[in-house]
Amino acid sequence: MIEYIVNHRNGSLIYQSDAIQQSNKTNLSVIKKLCLSALFTYDGYLKAVQNKFGKSYLIPVYINEEQMFIPIKRTRDYENIWINYAALIDVVSYHDYVKIIFESKRILNINISLKSLQKQIKYLEAIRNAKVKHFHF
Repeated sequence: MIEYIVNHRNGSLIYQSDAIQQSNKTNLSVIKKLCLSALFTYDGYLKAVQNKFGKSYLIPVYINEEQMFIPIKRTRDYENIWINYAALIDVVSYHDYVKIIFESKRILNINISLKSLQKQIKYLEAIRNAKVKHFHF
């Protein structure tokens, strides 16, 4: 399972539960490829979320129950990290950063507030609920 994706000087690093894979594409390009593999485009997804929720900044990407990605910065920012919410087991808040613990016990410290992360999770869950409800009518 993918835990998170970071940009790297030669593309990106995809941290998985049991390995680290290098890609020659940026982390945003990896997300776009994952969207296509699930039969939708990233750009179409963004438009749909913007129309449904009115959100146009830091949009989380729900692909399926094992791939729910939250960006921590602007998606085109080199420093952005895509975190897979499905792989999280714990989040610990400190004064000026958040420590994220994944299923593999890997730890990632990110410079955002817990409130900001919780807001992203709330949007992700709303998107997930809308998508799941759409397919079960």
